[in-house]
Formats: sequence, structure tokens, C-alpha cells
Amino acid sequence: MKTIFHKFAFIYILIFLISFILIIIGVRSVLDYYFVSNESTLIIKRAHNFEEIVNSKYVNSISLDLLQEQITILDGYTGANIWLFTEEGAFYSTSDSTYDMQMGNYPHLAEDIKNVFQGRETSREVLYKGISQDSILRVGYPFHVGDKIYAMFINVPMPEIEDTISKVSVIIFISLSISGLLAVALIFMITRRMGHEIKVINDAAKYIAQGNFEKKIIINRKDELGELAESFNAMANELYKQENTKRMFISSLSHDLRTPLTTIKGYTHGMLDGTIEADKQERYLKIVSNESDRLIKMINDLLDLSKMESGALVLNKTDFDLNEVIVNVLDSFEQKIIDKRIKLTIDLTKEKILAHGDMASIQRVVYNLMDNATKFVNLDGNISIRTELKNDKFYVGISNSGNILSPKELSMIWDRFTKLDKSRGLEKKSSGLGLSIVKEIVKAHNEKIDVYSNEDVGVAFIFTVASQIFK
Repeated sequence: MKTIFHKFAFIYILIFLISFILIIIGVRSVLDYYFVSNESTLIIKRAHNFEEIVNSKYVNSISLDLLQEQITILDGYTGANIWLFTEEGAFYSTSDSTYDMQMGNYPHLAEDIKNVFQGRETSREVLYKGISQDSILRVGYPFHVGDKIYAMFINVPMPEIEDTISKVSVIIFISLSISGLLAVALIFMITRRMGHEIKVINDAAKYIAQGNFEKKIIINRKDELGELAESFNAMANELYKQENTKRMFISSLSHDLRTPLTTIKGYTHGMLDGTIEADKQERYLKIVSNESDRLIKMINDLLDLSKMESGALVLNKTDFDLNEVIVNVLDSFEQKIIDKRIKLTIDLTKEKILAHGDMASIQRVVYNLMDNATKFVNLDGNISIRTELKNDKFYVGISNSGNILSPKELSMIWDRFTKLDKSRGLEKKSSGLGLSIVKEIVKAHNEKIDVYSNEDVGVAFIFTVASQIFK
């Protein structure tokens, strides 16, 4: 199997080789152009200086024989073979060799002679047929003496220039090779380490897929891979929490379902087999009916929560009097308030306020929070309901005195199927879905809900609703 390490290593090495070849070719081309251009400029400058010396020394007039002698001096100065052509077609060379000036042996020479006599400088790399196996840099210069013009060609062997280019190229090649090897070694180590860390994450994923959520990844990195490891650990932690919540829910729900079903079954059998006398059957039928209602409510809560979490909850938003909704909900808890001798404090806004939202859903939020408050308030305790308008938001607060929630309980209070009343509450008929439903409804309205708990307020829930003011 090709690992990501091998793929990265292959890609990096391939990129390096291609880049290395392109750089060498490019550098060689640039050096060749630079040195040839620089040499041509230098030769033309020397020829120009020689031209000025000849014209000043011989006052713009010199015989051809004397000019040939002076050109020989220039030959020694430049270290090159110099040709001189007159406009009449005469030819002179500083070389001792005899040249057969057949234009076919000298590429583009006729063209260059014509350009020089027209006053243009030329520069060309050529290879003379049958004369030299080495390339020649041939520089043409229009040499003026008085009113006469000569076509001067300075021939410089290219091996001298190429030798310089080769030496510079070798230095660059060695430098690139060393830096390239270091880069490859560094990439090798980084990629190998990255491949190992990816394998660690992959192994952990397989481990978690088997249901072992305790696995943690330890990668000390501050880049995207380190962030991935942190996200993976967070995911594993959430899965672990959900697994515990599911187990707790199954245990709690099994108990909540078994109790009413056992009651219904027992009383039903009792009436069928005659154990329960006819004059008492109406009483037990009411108990069976109440237990059936509990089961239906529990199942409806499960279905509603599932619908909310899947985003299938449809809100029918209208404008309604929220204060009136709160008062109507309070009427449903009148008997519980009397039974627990609760001191109820109601502080509603004086303004005429219409909330904007799904009235039935907001009513359910208020009902569930009041149901929670009446369950956990202490005997002779206090429940407070307060509304306030801030920045076009309607704030609703419901608090109750009683036991204070610990930070751990506060962090778990919105979890599905979590029942914090196992050790605190006196009433254990709920399925632990009420507050989860509250949060999902508030979330569907794009509003916020928070919970606080301390000695001053007891346990307080505060949520917001969009509002409109009518004076």
C-alpha cells in the first residue's frame, strides 16, 4: 500500500528534480548571455578606444600598411584574431594562418560585413567550417579613420568564455545540490513524522469505531494537524458523553416506562380476574387512565424532541401577549403552589408588549420552566417570575429557591434524558426531556436561554423572545 509518506516523498523529490534541472538550464542560459554580451561590449569598447588613439595620433589619415601594423598591436592587446576589410574588398588578418575567404566557410559573414559598412556593430557566435572545432565570438565594428571606413572583425575563441561560464555553473550546481539534499532530508523527516501522526489518528479512529471512546490522541503541534487531533479528542469526548447519556436515558426511561406499565397491567388483571371489587374499579380505572396519560406524554416528548433536533419543527410565528400567556400558565400550577405553600412573586412589564414567535411553543417553554421550578422548590419556598424589555428583546426570568446546582450539574442541565432530580427532587415522574425541549424551542426562534445558580437567586432561567411595543 502506498502511504501518504511515500506519495509526499515522491512528489517532493520530483518537484525538486524538475526545479533543479530548470534552474541549471536557466542559470546556464543567463550566464552564457551575460558573459557573451559582456565580452562583446568589452571588445567594442577596446576597438573604440583604439579608433580614437589612431585618429588622434595620425590626424585622421593613415595608410593601409600602417593601419595593419597598428591592428597587430590591437591583436596583442585583445588576444584575439582581427580581420580588416576595406570597402574595395581588400582583406587583412593578424593571424599567421592563411584563410580562404570563401563566404560559405564563414556563417553570415557577408551579411555582417554589409551591416558594419552601414555603421552597425555586430556580435555573433559562429563555428568556422574546416578551420576550428571551437565556437568563435565574432564582433564586427565600423572602424573609422578620417572619412574612410573599414569593417573590423575581432574573433575571440569561445572556450575561454565557456570556461568561465563552466566554473561559475559548477559553483552554482554544487550549491544547489547541497541545499537540495538538505531540503530533501528535511522534507523526508517532516513527511515521515507527519505520516506517523496521521497513522496515530487513523488507529485512534479505528479504536473509537469499535466503541472505545476513551482513546485520546497526543500530538504536540500547533498547525492544522494539531487542530485536527484536538477536534478528534473533542469528538471522542462528546461521543463518550453521549454514550453515557444514552445509557442513563435507557436506564431512566426503562424505569419510567416499567412503573406505569406495571401499574396498568396489575390493575387491569385485578379487574379482569375479580380481585378488585366492582365498586372499586372506577377508582383504579382512573389510575390506569392517569398512567396511560403519563406514557403518552413521555412518548410525545420523545417524538417532539426528535423533530426539533432534526430541524423539522415548523414555527407558526404570530404576535401575541406574552404576559397573558405567562398568567394562563400559572393557573395550571395553582394547586401545586398551594400544596407546597410557595410564595409566588410576579413582576411583569407595565407596557403593552406583544411577543413575536410561535405562541404554542413559547407557552410550552414557560410551562416546562414553571414545572421544573415547582418540582425543585423547597417547601415554603419562593418562585419568582419577571419580565423586562431591553433593546427590543423581551427577557423572561423564572427562578426558584431550593438546593443550589453545582457547576457540573449546570453543565449537564441541557443534556437529553438527564435527570438531576435523582438525589434532589421529590417528584420523579418526568423523563428528563423538559429542559432539552425548552432549549431546542428557544434555539429554533434564534433566541438565547441561560441558567444561573447561587445562594441569592437559587436556580434561575432567563430566556429572550423577540418583541414589539404598542403604546
